[in-house]
Amino acid sequence: MDGVDPILLEIDRVIRLSRLKEIEFIMSTDAAERLREITSALERLRSGEYLLGTGPSTVGIVPLNSHDVVLGRPPTILERPSKEMADYLAVDTLYFVPREISRAHAKVMRQMGSSGARHILIDLNSTCGTFLNEMPVDPNGPGVVLQHGDVISLGPSQTSTYVYYKANESWIRTGASDESTTSRVWLAEPREASRAGPRRQGT
Repeated sequence: MDGVDPILLEIDRVIRLSRLKEIEFIMSTDAAERLREITSALERLRSGEYLLGTGPSTVGIVPLNSHDVVLGRPPTILERPSKEMADYLAVDTLYFVPREISRAHAKVMRQMGSSGARHILIDLNSTCGTFLNEMPVDPNGPGVVLQHGDVISLGPSQTSTYVYYKANESWIRTGASDESTTSRVWLAEPREASRAGPRRQGT
């Protein structure tokens, strides 16, 4: 391309190549081995609820303990600093600008009831929307109650995703020591942010 700084072309090439290499690595790995790796991590989780980051920008395990969790992204160099800051940050700035994730995109709210804890997914008026099992979450609605195995997507492309997962202590392998539980699983680190307590639509 005439008149284009070669470094820009190189940056674009490296970005594209790195993504292709990631796909190549995943597809070259035996499916049984991939499932073994997933299982070995999940077996070490303590009993409770988690968001499992399953997209290239959301990798990691988010524990849903005793407070609400805000999902979003850090500000880019093109944006002014904001007081709005998510607890857990996904980085979907493929070309140094945001794609689909808003800085404060969605919230998972914890509610306690007679049958125990439940979690409600709320869209925080994000630019591109929040989706649950490919269905949009109404930003003006009460939120949607999460069920084990639900897929959350920050944006419609299904690239920045989480799976809502309920771990049961009894699933941990027999003989696993305390050291082999949560402390050895890669848990995403939260940011300091404000904490905040609607239902699956139609319930």
